[in-house]
Parts: sequence; structure tokens; C-alpha cells
Amino acid sequence: MTSVVSIETSRLILRTVTMADIDGVASSWKLDEGPIPLPEAEQKINSMLSSHAQNVPGKIIHICLAIISKDINEFIGWCGLDHTNKSDTDPALFYLLKENYWGKGLATEAASALLNLAFTQLELASIHGGAAPENLASKRVMEKLGMKYIGLDEEGGYAFTITRDGYLTNNKK
Repeated sequence: MTSVVSIETSRLILRTVTMADIDGVASSWKLDEGPIPLPEAEQKINSMLSSHAQNVPGKIIHICLAIISKDINEFIGWCGLDHTNKSDTDPALFYLLKENYWGKGLATEAASALLNLAFTQLELASIHGGAAPENLASKRVMEKLGMKYIGLDEEGGYAFTITRDGYLTNNKK
């Protein structure tokens, strides 16, 4: 699989995170704790790019896409799939938006485009996701995506899953 991904939605561009995103990565890596140093952000990006190069259809390690707002042509967050935890049977969906962009449907728009990539081009069989118990907005995103609620995870958060067949059935055009 190519290590460069670019997806366009009505309001967003999702593309492979690059060194051009270093400031955005540094400022949003640990939103609750504040920015990380630029050399650490550079290491994170290099790790992401290395993982992208190892992804093949049917099996991914990690894919992280920058979320760029078309309106302002600016990095506003990221989304992706992570399968670095080998005890997980399938990759985990993740998304993060800077707070100024919450509540506008952008996480749903980005995650929907990512699921389409995952199931149509990457040929993944299933994906799981989760949300902290206090993060009802993230829980709603997964519900809007058609993910099936499967209960609480080991940390007490909401756990969801979706299969390729289920996604394709719900998204026939």
C-alpha cells in the first residue's frame, strides 16, 4: 500500500501526517497536558510514517491522517486506525479535533471517510472504537457511523465495533 493517503470530503481534507504538520502535532498530541517539544513531535511523525509504509491491504499497523479544514487550509486535528496493540483482534478507530472545531459534525465527517477507506481500499474485516464515559459526543459519533455498541470496556468507557459487511450493507449507494 502506498504510504501517502489523501481523502477529500465536503469540508475536510484528510491526508497522511507529514513534517509540515509538526506544529499541529506538537500542540495537540496531549491536549490535556499541553504541547510536546518539537523534537518529540518529529519522532512521533517519523514513527507514523514508518507504520504507514508497513500497511498492506487486509492488515494495518497504524494510519494517522491530518484533518485539514478546507475553509482555512489549517491542521485542526487528526484521525486514524491503530493496530499496534497485538492483543486487539482489529484496529482501533481514533479521532481528535481541536476544541474550537467540536460540535460541528467534523469528527463524524472525518471518521466516516476513514471507515470508507478502511473497508473499501484497505480491505479490513472489522474495526473497534471506544469513548470515555464522560465523552458523550464521541459516543454519538460512533453511533452515527453505524458502529454497534457492545458494552463497557475495561476502563468503564463505551465500546463499539463495526464489520466490513455491516459497513458495506449500511452504505450501499
